[in-house]
Amino acid sequence: MKRALYFGYKNGGHFLYSPGMVYEYLEPQRVAPGFPWTIWLLDSGLLTNGKHADTYDGRVFWTCGGTPLWLAFFWWDRSGDKRVASNSGFYVQGFELSDRQAALDYASSIFPTVIARQLYPLVLQP
Repeated sequence: MKRALYFGYKNGGHFLYSPGMVYEYLEPQRVAPGFPWTIWLLDSGLLTNGKHADTYDGRVFWTCGGTPLWLAFFWWDRSGDKRVASNSGFYVQGFELSDRQAALDYASSIFPTVIARQLYPLVLQP
């Protein structure tokens, strides 16, 4: 089963979203039992843990975790919230590790308004 979630700025706040629904609580495990990351990691933690400089330039970093496998795609994002340390991320299930670009493309198609507001093209990093 393919599934995509989005964490980032939308409708005035940073929340976790799935298609057609917003989760105003910040507990990803309530949305997706077994989800491998905490809200603290979604909210810029994956970027800072990876020592990725806070530069809004379209670079998309990734990691994976969990069983079944979740792929995480995250980037510094000032397209909605202009404050320092603002980030966005897609969290995708239903793809193999080797299908990272396809998984990112899938999430992008599920959340087209997030993609449309970006000032830079999103480019998946190796």
